[in-house]
Amino acid sequence: MPELTLQRIPFTVDADSRLRVMKSRTGITPNILCRVGFCLSLEEHSVPSLLPGNFQQGREINRYTLLGKDDQIYIALLIIRLKNDNISLSEINDMFLAHIDRGIVLLAARIKSIGDVGLL
Repeated sequence: MPELTLQRIPFTVDADSRLRVMKSRTGITPNILCRVGFCLSLEEHSVPSLLPGNFQQGREINRYTLLGKDDQIYIALLIIRLKNDNISLSEINDMFLAHIDRGIVLLAARIKSIGDVGLL
């Protein structure tokens, strides 16, 4: 079974900035925002764009902090998505980062205040 080998999850400067804004507007921590965004990205019909190998990095979050005790569930959802998209499971690390990044963008477009969270 393929395994996500990333232990520290890097974010682009843009994603990091969006996370900071959403946290200030909602009080929700970045790890929770990322989990919701990841699921939103998985729900999209298109395949997310891979991050460039030399992207300007903002913060990093420890994988356990990001996914918590549900780590295996998130990875299983990603594997199902990769299989549905006919993407090699060897791409799991890159696609995980792509879905996290796209999810942050999707979530930032939907959340302007804590009241918007209930509408997701």
